[in-house]
Amino acid sequence: MRGLILLLLVMVALGGCALEPQLPATGYLPFSTFRNSIVGEDPAIEAMNAATYAFAHPAAMQGHPARMAIAIASLDAMAGQFATGARWVGMNSLARQQMLQARSAVRRTMGIAPGTSSQIVVDALVGAAQQIRRGNIAGANLALSSPGFTASPAASLQLLAHFPAVPIANHATNFASQYLYPDGGAFNGFRS
Repeated sequence: MRGLILLLLVMVALGGCALEPQLPATGYLPFSTFRNSIVGEDPAIEAMNAATYAFAHPAAMQGHPARMAIAIASLDAMAGQFATGARWVGMNSLARQQMLQARSAVRRTMGIAPGTSSQIVVDALVGAAQQIRRGNIAGANLALSSPGFTASPAASLQLLAHFPAVPIANHATNFASQYLYPDGGAFNGFRS
């Protein structure tokens, strides 16, 4: 009888673990992502600046695939970090949720399969941006042939050069950026 009770308790405990929500995938941008960053600048701020500007000004991003790749990688990484990082526990929960929704919308637009690891997305896009800046299109194509990217590398590059407006990404990055600055103002510039 004791064995049966112990078995039931273990099953109940394990069943409770299955009910816990899975945390969103979280990626991190490589240190070298922002080549012209100010020494000592917070990488989270730099990432949000890139994403906020790109999604607020889609026309300005036309013809700039490297900048757009960095912006998408930044959004992908920061959405996960906002949802899982202790640093952001005080951030408005709606802002965190909207960043995850924006990440999903941008991934659909980009042709990234649901469930793809954020780190795979970040590494592929940052790698592609670095290769584009070097003029190495073959290297950019190789970076964009990562698992989870459903479009051909050439189609992905073309999309990065002419990325459409994604309203939820514009709204989410602007809203989330309010929680990064002491005065509540969002950054409106971009350096790359």
